[in-house]
Amino acid sequence: MNRVEKELHGYINGTEAMSGFDSYDSFEGDMSYFDNDDMSYFDNDDMSYATGAPNASSPISDPYVIQYVNTTAGNLTAKIFGYNDYFGTANYGSAAGITVTNLQGGTYSRLIAQSNNKFFKIGKWRFQSSTSAQLQETLSITHVDANGKTYTTPLNLSIMRDAYQQQADIIDVSKSVTIDGNTEVSFTLVANATLTISMFPVAVVSGKAELNGGVALNRARAPRLSGKNVAPVIIQTSQDVRGITQG
Repeated sequence: MNRVEKELHGYINGTEAMSGFDSYDSFEGDMSYFDNDDMSYFDNDDMSYATGAPNASSPISDPYVIQYVNTTAGNLTAKIFGYNDYFGTANYGSAAGITVTNLQGGTYSRLIAQSNNKFFKIGKWRFQSSTSAQLQETLSITHVDANGKTYTTPLNLSIMRDAYQQQADIIDVSKSVTIDGNTEVSFTLVANATLTISMFPVAVVSGKAELNGGVALNRARAPRLSGKNVAPVIIQTSQDVRGITQG
């Protein structure tokens, strides 16, 4: 047996010695987070496109737009989605005194029902309100399962505003969130406030599309909402550009 064969044999033995770690298969179920979706519920924006992100040829996303109006003088709790918990409840989980309106695509009832059979991933959000305090609120994005598992992520709007943004009543947020019947978003709707939420899906699962000869997973690009009218930056210098180094 020559030296290379001996080294290879040593590596094989070392690998076999580590095979005892197969016992970690017992974690299957504990760490799978609901649907063996490889942790996609953790909303890691950069890694969420396991089969490739939308490219320049993908269509522009059509948003879901919901308006929430608090008609009372007190702060109230509002809900978005959560089909499995709220579809059959009064006001779909939002407190009495809140009016929920789907501003396109039919009723809010249709939207929340569709979320249970046509799953989608939101890639970009727009929050618009003339009540400045409303855009300081923190949303809670919660994924639940019938086996009792719950995972909640905060979305603090007060830290999401672009420092160069000129519109005081709008906050644009790039955050990937997967929506199905087990997903809900809750937030405080400030007294007498109106909040319009636009959600741009970047991936939609449609069984009907596949039955009609298409593909089940359809992708789109979220539009560029901020900085569309920003002029290009031109740097004038008499210095040789070869002399410019990265700091």
